Amino acid sequence: MEIIGIQASPKRIELVEFIHSLFPSKNLINWKGNFKKTYIFNGIKNIENDDLASDFSGFALQIEPNKSEFPTKITLLRTDEKNSEERELFLALKLSEKFNCRTIINGPEKLVDHPYLSLIIENGKIFEADDNGTIWGDGDGAEVKIIKEIKIERPNFDSNGDLKKPLTNNV
Repeated sequence: MEIIGIQASPKRIELVEFIHSLFPSKNLINWKGNFKKTYIFNGIKNIENDDLASDFSGFALQIEPNKSEFPTKITLLRTDEKNSEERELFLALKLSEKFNCRTIINGPEKLVDHPYLSLIIENGKIFEADDNGTIWGDGDGAEVKIIKEIKIERPNFDSNGDLKKPLTNNV
């Protein structure tokens, strides 16, 4: 599961189409509202589908409002946990670039030196950030605080959502 906050409020269909464009070999299960209606986005249109078991290969997309400085929260489900942190960073970088905004994700395990570490992506740069006592991290409080810019390898994924090559150390 990947969770990304974005500091923009694009239309739902823009997010669905863009995320599908990153993984075009996957159908995208597009949950709306109370999960009573689901749609499969096949790259062209949403097709209503009441039987999620019919498409085990699709990623599931949940888009929700958030009360923090990142008003849109995107959750990608039914993904391979093996490269979840890398896929989360990949999505945050791509969404930041596409919608020209800040994005936020949880800090990867290899970088975490305290439990409140997040990464913020802005203008192609990656920053460590502290989300302790914030609306994003705790549901109440102030805005997330940037600690410092970091250099980390930027992952790349294929059309199925698989990591293209193993990552090396930080760059």
